This record gives sequence, structure tokens and C-alpha cells, in this order.
Amino acid sequence: MTTNIPSRRSFLVSGANQGLGMHTVHQIAMTPDVVVFMGSRKLTAAQDAIAGFSSTIHPLSLVVPVQLDITDAISIANASVFVATYLKENNMEGLDVLINNAAVGLETTDLMKETFDVNVFGTAALTSAIRPIMNNGGAILNISSRMGSMELIAKLPIAMAPAYSSSKSAVNNLTVVWAREEEKRGSGIRVVSICPGFNATAINNYAGTMAPSDGCKIIVQTALEKEGRTGVFFNKDGDIPW
Repeated sequence: MTTNIPSRRSFLVSGANQGLGMHTVHQIAMTPDVVVFMGSRKLTAAQDAIAGFSSTIHPLSLVVPVQLDITDAISIANASVFVATYLKENNMEGLDVLINNAAVGLETTDLMKETFDVNVFGTAALTSAIRPIMNNGGAILNISSRMGSMELIAKLPIAMAPAYSSSKSAVNNLTVVWAREEEKRGSGIRVVSICPGFNATAINNYAGTMAPSDGCKIIVQTALEKEGRTGVFFNKDGDIPW
């Protein structure tokens, strides 16, 4: 038996069973009238994470675990069908917000392919699969980094994390391209790059200076907004140069 929940907004967060993604899901779900799909490579990991914060989910909201490995075409296809079916069965028109959070921070040029497989190719593959079920006026949030800024990285005294930084520069490029495509379509779908800051997560062996529960706030704020700019790159303090 399904529940009629047409008034709820819907969100899909990839790489969401821990760290920044988990806190993003949690904080969105603390607001009323939302359904948040929690994408995780291991379904049990998502289920365990949800169990840890289930008592603080808003009574009018839901968190739904989804098996999602963005490097696996079959997993992406199955996840997109699952989300589309869930929305249809619950009389929801489509997905409102896609948050491309899944990423790795592999540090050497030798690991360039592995890094791009997740951060760029996986992000592009998931977005391509999910885009047909998105509502007009929604948003695609690409989680990026200041390390992806060509202008800022050129000012560093030494080269750092070539695989990671170049992958985030590629993600920023996709943000601009996708934003222009949506403007041409007249869909009203915003596409932005967001830098959440240097968060202490597995991606940097927990060496970050920010708690992910704080770093995710700019993501959550942007996700919950129903209007805003598109084709921009920013953090909590304002715009970041490309």
C-alpha cells in the first residue's frame, strides 16, 4: 500500500552513507515535507546510517535508502528505475534535486583514471540517468572544491593533488555546460558547483579542519532553495573563481 505524498519535495544524494553526504541527507530530512533518497554503494551502510539519526527525521519526511554505485552502469540504471517507480507510486511528479556528492580523493597522477572514474565519469553517468525524471524548476548540485578552481590552484606555491584537483575542474566545466543546456531548454533547472570547505572526512583521512555537519550546511541551504542562480561556483562565503 502506498502513501499519497504529492506535496513533498524529493532529493537524491549520492555517496551518502557517511561524512558530508550523510549529514546532508540528515539535515534535509530534519525539514518538513521531503523525501530524501540516500544513495550508497552498500545498501546496508545506508540503512545503518539512517538508523543512527532516524529519531530526528521530521515526522512529515522520509529517508529512503538506495543502492547506488556511480561507477557501475547497472547500479545507476537500477537506482534510477527505483527512484522513478517510488515517485510514481507515491503520486510525486519527479525528482526535484540531485546532489552529486560521491567522490574520491586519490592523490597521485598514477591514480588519475580511478579518480576520474568516480568524480567525473560517474557523476556524468548518474546525472544523465536521473535527468529525465527531474522536475522543471529543480536543481543539480555538483559538490566541488576550491582545488578545482584554475585561478586559485595557479596561485599555490606547489602543485597539489593533481588527480583530485583536475577532476574537480572537470566537474566545474560540466556545471557550466549543463547550466547552459538547461537554460536553452527553458527547464528552470539550476546547475551549480558548491565547495563545502575542508571537511574532516574519509576523502582526506579525516585531516580536514571543518566538521562535515557544518560543511554540509551550504549544500542543504542551496538544496532547499526553490529559486537561485545557475552556472555558478561558490562556498559559504560567496563566489569562487573558476
